[in-house]
Amino acid sequence: MPSLLHIDSSPRRSSVSRQVSAEFAEAWREAHPEGTYVYRDLAADPVPHIDDAQIEIMHRLEKTGLRDLDAVREAAVTPEEKASWAVAWPLIEELLAADTILFGLPMYNFSVPSTFKAWFDRVLIAPLVTDPATGKGPLSGKKVVVTTARGGAYGPGTPRQDFDYQEPYLKAALSMVALTEDLTFLHSEMTKSAHVPRLLQFQELAATSYKEAVDGARAAATR
Repeated sequence: MPSLLHIDSSPRRSSVSRQVSAEFAEAWREAHPEGTYVYRDLAADPVPHIDDAQIEIMHRLEKTGLRDLDAVREAAVTPEEKASWAVAWPLIEELLAADTILFGLPMYNFSVPSTFKAWFDRVLIAPLVTDPATGKGPLSGKKVVVTTARGGAYGPGTPRQDFDYQEPYLKAALSMVALTEDLTFLHSEMTKSAHVPRLLQFQELAATSYKEAVDGARAAATR
């Protein structure tokens, strides 16, 4: 049965990243009426930052090389570790269960929101990393779509192309766990042209970028 994990991270209810991710989710649900849809709002329900207890678990997993996920599920030993793992493991299970993963991400200070980073740090554990011998891992074969909203323009040839630490960071981190095999970025740029006076001249560019992202989202949801 098809399954979609939809994660939003903008604290702004009407954010562009939420709008475009919602377009994908709507089209996906229309195309897969029998599918499973899981939604997580990291702004409304933030994941606690990684703590000492989970780091101890992760160090132990790295030391032993344990990859059997049934055993990893039971990796916590102390009461503190068990409490921390009770936060992380359900998030990891959501990731494992999904066929398609959808991230709605605004660009904050050229990167990702701290709410998303907190989630990322909880779920990117060593047993999910690709096996060097095979290039595969527990998350291989999944489709990932990232809808971003950017106040400015950061594409190739723009004055601030080197300021984009969002897409390169995500590509690098996701590649560690085989989530770049089918990875799509849909960028809505120049969103600040809606309210910053000196950027008003770029409103048409922003509208075009938004339309392309929405069209891309709906198309990606059905392929």
